[in-house]
Amino acid sequence: MIRMVVIVFLSFLIFVQPVHAKDPCTTVLCMAGMLQGAGTVSGCSGAVNDYFSIIKFNLKGGISLNKTFKARGAFLGQCGTAGSWPTAINAAYGRIIL
Repeated sequence: MIRMVVIVFLSFLIFVQPVHAKDPCTTVLCMAGMLQGAGTVSGCSGAVNDYFSIIKFNLKGGISLNKTFKARGAFLGQCGTAGSWPTAINAAYGRIIL
């Protein structure tokens, strides 16, 4: 019995991938480049996807562009050193659904 528990525990450690938290400052940096016309810079696709994966729904199950806009703005606003970039980025991309 103990051997089985150890095997299950070790299997869990081997096959479970670490969870990476979304970094709002990386997203701001990458999307500021997009806003200036650089497109998606190499290595930024994950950070850009973090932003566009934030989608909020209304009570009927449809996408709420206003709630999505606010949630994305709140995410970017967590980067305290970004100045006015979060507002500019969210104004340009906040209501876009990919």
